[in-house]
Amino acid sequence: MTPTPAPQHAHAAMHCNLNTVNLDAAEAFYRVMAGRDPRFRSVGVDQDATMMGLAERTSSVTAFVWDQRGPRAAPALELVAWSDPPTVPADQEQRAGFFAVGYRVQDLAAAGEDLATLGELTTEDVRVRGRTHRAVVLTDPDGVRVEVIEVDGPEDAAKGPAMAYERLRVTDLQRSLAWYASIGFATVRTGGAVASLSLPEDPTFSLELSEQPDLMAAPDRANEQGLYRIALAVEDVEAAAAALRGIDPRTPEPVFIPMEDTPTGGYTVLFLTDPDGTVVELVSRPRSEVRRPVTPV
Repeated sequence: MTPTPAPQHAHAAMHCNLNTVNLDAAEAFYRVMAGRDPRFRSVGVDQDATMMGLAERTSSVTAFVWDQRGPRAAPALELVAWSDPPTVPADQEQRAGFFAVGYRVQDLAAAGEDLATLGELTTEDVRVRGRTHRAVVLTDPDGVRVEVIEVDGPEDAAKGPAMAYERLRVTDLQRSLAWYASIGFATVRTGGAVASLSLPEDPTFSLELSEQPDLMAAPDRANEQGLYRIALAVEDVEAAAAALRGIDPRTPEPVFIPMEDTPTGGYTVLFLTDPDGTVVELVSRPRSEVRRPVTPV
């Protein structure tokens, strides 16, 4: 019999957040990267964002970009353009936190023509899930590093780009591995100062950790330009919060984030920070509403 997962263990990656200073430019870039138009936009006006360290009244526009697999089968890139307060430029300090997003394709050469329309391309070797891949590397309109690697897939897999991983800088690898294990991540590969993590129930996506002990803490401004936070699905976020509170009494209460112009109407979210201050959201999303394959495609 399969053991029942702990309530605080995430079962799927939901989205990677990217704060942008120009939503139209970001949407145009990721329209090519993902191979399809953004799914929808959500307009937030006078929304309480104190749980993210901002004011009680904020305004922003959010666009969700899924690849060809769609929202039940794949994570999204969540593009957020803040207007009140506005998105602020990232500082130039070397900080812990998310710093790159990765896509996979089945034919890197064939994808090159479309990618070339997005700007200057470079090639280099990168490590993903413990393996070395040749990657095309480019920079999005907000200065975020984007990697595209070639990975073979089954014959019936989508041929277009698919979001596959996000890179995260940490200051103490072993400490971070323990923290991410506490919310359900398993170590796929580790060696030296790097590690690859994935959720056992969602092999489509990995976190690629690299240790740099001298980094400053992760950005603490929720409206700072660039990659800022990640959202993970749990069966019941209230149960997850209760379980985590037994481990750490400082665990906050979940909050409801209204998104009245979306199909769900909003989400109940538990905002956590990893040991370096990187924000991780646990979101109530039952397993019955998610459809992840059993292999990393």
